[in-house]
Amino acid sequence: MKSYDFTNKEREQGRVIFALTLDKKKLAERIVIGKADEVRRLLNGGNGEVYYDEVRPLGSLLLSFESDPNGDWNSIIVPLRDSYKKISPIGNARWKMVEPVQKFLTDKYNSGEPSAMYTAILSWEEYLRFHNQNHGATLLNDSLFMLYKPFRVYKQYKPWHEKATAALSVALQNNETTAELWYLGHTSEQFGNRTTKQANKHPFEVAVISSSFLPLIFYYTQKITEWGYVFRQCKICDAFFLARNNHFDLCSEECRRKQAAVRKQEHEERYKDDKATPVYETAYYYWYNRLKKLRKGKLANAEHEAIFRAELKKFCDEGKRLKKLVQRGKMEFDDYNTWLAQQSNVADDLMEGFAANKMV
Repeated sequence: MKSYDFTNKEREQGRVIFALTLDKKKLAERIVIGKADEVRRLLNGGNGEVYYDEVRPLGSLLLSFESDPNGDWNSIIVPLRDSYKKISPIGNARWKMVEPVQKFLTDKYNSGEPSAMYTAILSWEEYLRFHNQNHGATLLNDSLFMLYKPFRVYKQYKPWHEKATAALSVALQNNETTAELWYLGHTSEQFGNRTTKQANKHPFEVAVISSSFLPLIFYYTQKITEWGYVFRQCKICDAFFLARNNHFDLCSEECRRKQAAVRKQEHEERYKDDKATPVYETAYYYWYNRLKKLRKGKLANAEHEAIFRAELKKFCDEGKRLKKLVQRGKMEFDDYNTWLAQQSNVADDLMEGFAANKMV
């Protein structure tokens, strides 16, 4: 991938676009930033030299979208606009004036967040575009004001807030730009007739913008709603994430590991003075795992499952009764542990009996 140079004094040949594809099945998004012809070629399976091309978890753009709580983006409009008036014989005054802006845009570009990267590129492209036009300062002001508008909307409404969709709709009504939809597939020239037939059966949709993000955000949120996915807040780290349904409470494997560690610690605290409960639970799962073999797989057998369940109930009833005796000090723990081991043998004997009598 190539890198954008904010010291350029000439615009790119061709418009720079932000392209988004969403994969419902894989819960993924792909974002490509670059000149339109390069992006189209790359998405069609060819080679394209672009500024950004990443596949990320679905919802990443909405969750990490650039925000502007301090109005930093809007603050660069003034020096850019005013620099148009700086004309000197050697032409350096104008570029000196915008050096702080160039640094700001470079830092945003280097952040790696695609919404910030694209906005930085387009800001400089628009600055170069309007310099020699009549009323260029006014045109630049209006263009950048619209470009940064989503950052103000995001400052107040995140996509998981109840009023987010309504707020985006209102903002979009006053926005003259729209998102393009491309339907792409591999071409016969690049991949041959056989591949072309297969690819064109399932063309994929690409949402493309070349100015404001608002239409793209609205498109994204509508897709998520259409697919029935929901934003959830993680019970461990409190971060918001996109989930298939409301049954998901954890955002990542790391948070699942943390939850497991917390539960283990709570379990150990709960039973630190109770040795009987952990050994009973271990013995119970020994029985339960064998029951599962009778419910599904090669050993599945409804009649044997019923017999085993009856024996498991006897074990549970007696095991809980004896456990209470241990907890009250009326039975030795070692005796209880020995009894549990004997019961595990009973479970094994049952399974062996089923196999020996060819009842499985």
